[in-house]
Amino acid sequence: MKSFSYACIIVLFLSYGCSNNSRKDISKSSFYWVPKEVDKNNLLNKEFFSEIHENNLGKYVFANETIERSWEDVDEFVTSYDMSKLDEEGLFCRLFVNQNAGPDKIYESFAKYPKSKKKLHLREDYYIDSILAESYYDDKPTDEQITWESKRHPIFQPEVIPKGDDLGAEMSLDQEKVIESLLKHQKYIDGKGDNEVLVGLKFYLVDGGSPGRKEEKKAYELASGQFLLTNIDEGLELVNKHIPKYGIPEPFMKNEKLEKEALKLMRNYARNQGWKEKYHKAIITGDYNVIRSFAGFKTGRTIIFALVGEWPDGRWTSQFFKTYQAYKGNDKYGPLRYDGTGKQRDVWGGALE
Repeated sequence: MKSFSYACIIVLFLSYGCSNNSRKDISKSSFYWVPKEVDKNNLLNKEFFSEIHENNLGKYVFANETIERSWEDVDEFVTSYDMSKLDEEGLFCRLFVNQNAGPDKIYESFAKYPKSKKKLHLREDYYIDSILAESYYDDKPTDEQITWESKRHPIFQPEVIPKGDDLGAEMSLDQEKVIESLLKHQKYIDGKGDNEVLVGLKFYLVDGGSPGRKEEKKAYELASGQFLLTNIDEGLELVNKHIPKYGIPEPFMKNEKLEKEALKLMRNYARNQGWKEKYHKAIITGDYNVIRSFAGFKTGRTIIFALVGEWPDGRWTSQFFKTYQAYKGNDKYGPLRYDGTGKQRDVWGGALE
């Protein structure tokens, strides 16, 4: 048992003077959420599995390793994460439901039709400073998910960055949502100039039987928390380089003439269609697909390009397009023409700099 009070622990936990740079005083930020006090006299369950559990109802705690139920050392909790260390250091969280009971128990006193547990839904919101950047709505939670009074999960895992010839591990939902939040708000982050934001997490119980769209349904906040994310550009550079679903595609081949022609073609096409993005780069992502007639004669070829574009809100995307060239004879092809649109994904615009 520690000789100083829990209040003293909190002071130390938030102190800038601490030698651990991962424990900064985020409470001084204008975007900080003051933790809500939980009335312990009106809990649905008054049994706790640790002192940390009892003192963090309705909150998230963060650490650089998995936070087990038996965790006792508050000095190992962190309030910030250096994203440039994404390939070597993790960030994990544990949340504690504010009524110290599973969502199913809270649902009984919260929902319009409490006996219909099929309408018990869960929602997680992700914030960049004060901006609601992403949400995940689960309308089919498992029995385990609705009976936990506390749960742990990873936010950043080094294992998602492949080592050598090994494939990277599958990303957690939180890691996907945080990365997608950052990619959607690049202009905001760049405009701040300090290369850091407060990432906020909120976990809700939702009455799926209440009226309105998913985001409008009656909700009850189970837990919330924030951490400071620093060196975002360096982190997104790692993401761009090592996680294909968020990266600018690598060129299959280089052909400056075709790349320039494709960029001009798609800029004109986008303008004529009234699209908002402005394309900055064309990348050939596959080999030529030669088209032949039934008699075996060449009639043309298709080429797949990825066009990297910037949106007015500062978001960057990679959009796949199919183009076609008619065969002119003597190994020559005509001009590119638009032949179809493929998938689009958010990417980090800094990779073009």
